Amino acid sequence: MELEQLRIFYDLVFTESFRKLSVSHKLSVAKISRELASLEKELGYRLIERKPGHGKMSLTRQGKVLFEALPQVFGIFDNLKEIMGIDPEINKGAITIHTTNSLIEDWIIYMLPKFQELYPHIQLNLVANNNLLTRDLKEKIISISPSSNEKNKTYYQVPLLNFHVGLWASKIYLERYGHPKTLSDLQNHKLVLFTNELDQMTYPNLNWYLKDSKVDINDHICIRSTHGLIKAAHLGLGIISLSEENVRASGYKLERVLPEISGPTVSMCLTYPKYWEGNNLIKSLSTFFKTQFQELNKASPTLTSR
Repeated sequence: MELEQLRIFYDLVFTESFRKLSVSHKLSVAKISRELASLEKELGYRLIERKPGHGKMSLTRQGKVLFEALPQVFGIFDNLKEIMGIDPEINKGAITIHTTNSLIEDWIIYMLPKFQELYPHIQLNLVANNNLLTRDLKEKIISISPSSNEKNKTYYQVPLLNFHVGLWASKIYLERYGHPKTLSDLQNHKLVLFTNELDQMTYPNLNWYLKDSKVDINDHICIRSTHGLIKAAHLGLGIISLSEENVRASGYKLERVLPEISGPTVSMCLTYPKYWEGNNLIKSLSTFFKTQFQELNKASPTLTSR
């Protein structure tokens, strides 16, 4: 089984057309058909059903199983290529790190000058990904993401910085609507949520306060963007739940709501698959990012609480 055959099959499912794949990948339709037939023969299953007289095609049950598994296969292979391409003696090669938009824009971007100074021969690829909690992702990619408490991990996590989640609002909002005294008072306030679909999101504990507040989240605004949340709060649209560290890093001035009630603490980590174990570059990056996160956090302006 060749990797090229798997990629052709995967891309064919995405394009849903032999002709479109032929044009986009500069492959003949005949070659695509041959590679697909060869893959099906080796696996012993038909993967795609083609309907005569119709331009559409559909996956068989076996084809669907293969299609859903391939992103992890490709991810592992691409990571292995990166490992093999890195010279640990001179820190030369390419490395890809997945993290969230807000961490890239408010934190990591300010670390890059120092990174280029220390690692001039490393090509760093940053990928924004707001869905970093799933185990299959942590097993195949390098990421800066929240820690996981699951047992039998097949990946390592190096703590970088703790993020302390709380409730925040602008002075304008609080002067207009008043300060809630208890969590139950939030049912009489405007809330701006990150999302109401939390199971697979990077920050599933941002809605921690809703458990005791009896607030119907369907009646409130959802903005799936950290920057969007902060700007909405700044404009007086409502109360948000976010870490003090992220609010400080954004540069906006918000006031703490219910400061006597502590939200969850999120440990942000450099997470990497076990097959990176012992790699000198990973060790260096762990130290680099931990130092940079700590220094940037100290340099962020202080916030006010009532």
